[in-house]
Amino acid sequence: MSYDTTTLLGVIQGLRPQNTFLIDLLCPAAVTFGTKEIDFDKLTDEYKLAPFVSPVVAGKANVKAGALLQKFSPAYVKPKDVIDPERVLKRLPGEGIGGTLTPAQRADAIRADIIDDQRKRIRRREEWMLAQLLRTGKVVVAGENYPSVEVDFGRTGTLTKTLSSDARWSESASTPNDDLEAWMGLVDAPTTHIIMGRGAYRKYINHASTEKLINTQLGSDTKLDMAPAQMFASYKGRLGSAGPEIWTYSGWYHDDTGAKTLYIADNQVVLVSTGAAGVRAYGAILDGASGYAEAELFPKNWTENDPPVEYIMTQSAPLPVIPLINSTLCANVYTL
Repeated sequence: MSYDTTTLLGVIQGLRPQNTFLIDLLCPAAVTFGTKEIDFDKLTDEYKLAPFVSPVVAGKANVKAGALLQKFSPAYVKPKDVIDPERVLKRLPGEGIGGTLTPAQRADAIRADIIDDQRKRIRRREEWMLAQLLRTGKVVVAGENYPSVEVDFGRTGTLTKTLSSDARWSESASTPNDDLEAWMGLVDAPTTHIIMGRGAYRKYINHASTEKLINTQLGSDTKLDMAPAQMFASYKGRLGSAGPEIWTYSGWYHDDTGAKTLYIADNQVVLVSTGAAGVRAYGAILDGASGYAEAELFPKNWTENDPPVEYIMTQSAPLPVIPLINSTLCANVYTL
């Protein structure tokens, strides 16, 4: 017996949230498209002054720079699994000794487990894409039967930094707080969060000039409601009495070789603003079974008769988008 998509979507909605700190913080909302292309605007803030004119001279109309419309056809992510018939007949982990479930009940539990794993894989891919965007201002998408494509959000080059020589936070002559203050002055929106790799935070907190400047008291507007669900993110305090929150993030994934890889490297510091208007964008699912619908995730369950095989697959066409990309900055603050 296979299940329809409506039933599978109900399973997805009942699953526990994934630990995706960056996505949860910066792209909590989702936008779906009815076309394979995602349209997004690069917004630009212009901080021009109102011009002085004579009271008897006609006012001059402003020419609004507006936004740059960009289009991208995202690559699909579509993890696919086989329900092993032998697994259905064996006792599942946690099941009573001797087996207390029927084969049909085990099959339902296995389907839910597979759906959960596929959803987590897709969310981790989104977290990986957003981490790329925060580090470089770009997302490079490449895969099997998908040529490498660079989605450049056009972040100003000075917002991607690498400290060298005595400026590195590992050096006693460095000035970490001066760096942070200067960087907050470069971005287009007020920095709300400073996210540090574990090594960067150790260098920062152990520097002679910094510890006394961190306010570890819990503010009423601190996003600490996120902390229990974020096992890899840790709130450290605020910069000064009312400055941006300081977090460490050690979230990781396995790369194509199986190596454990951090989303934010140990030596990196990322400045972000929750006012950056970030969203999770999704292209339409080009599958007749979906009715070519707009959807974040499209799970699908079907069987083939010869040989008899049951499949589950979840499709998605994601792209995290930060229109105010110049409200982000990334710095490599010491050499790994």
